[in-house]
Amino acid sequence: MQTSTPQITEYLDRFRQGDSDAAFFGLLEMEHEILPELMAAYRNEPTPRVRAFLVEVIWQHRQPLAIPFLGEALHDVESVVWKEAFNGLITLASPAALDVLRLARARHLTRQRDTDEFRSWLEEAIEQAEIEAQRV
Repeated sequence: MQTSTPQITEYLDRFRQGDSDAAFFGLLEMEHEILPELMAAYRNEPTPRVRAFLVEVIWQHRQPLAIPFLGEALHDVESVVWKEAFNGLITLASPAALDVLRLARARHLTRQRDTDEFRSWLEEAIEQAEIEAQRV
């Protein structure tokens, strides 16, 4: 996998080698302008665990521009990824985040039990995001 920034590649390599703290904090300490490149890295990443890691790093930057991306990540086939997207949308609770969550109600997964699990997480996320949005 090739990303456009050598630093991103270096930190993702560290993550793959088990140095998740250094990778996480290294990417988190980068300027917010790196977010589009992190999003591109997510879209090119074949490994679910690494995609989930990228989703977490992106939402931990706590920038509103991550909200549409998190909506995209809710459609990832891997639950480890969409669960991380839910975490981010709850943390970034706002009318925009709630809109993204409510739109996800239309998602149907291949297996009914997967759809049921997704919906359970989704309804919980909406409830939590509504509470958080009221605090803001």
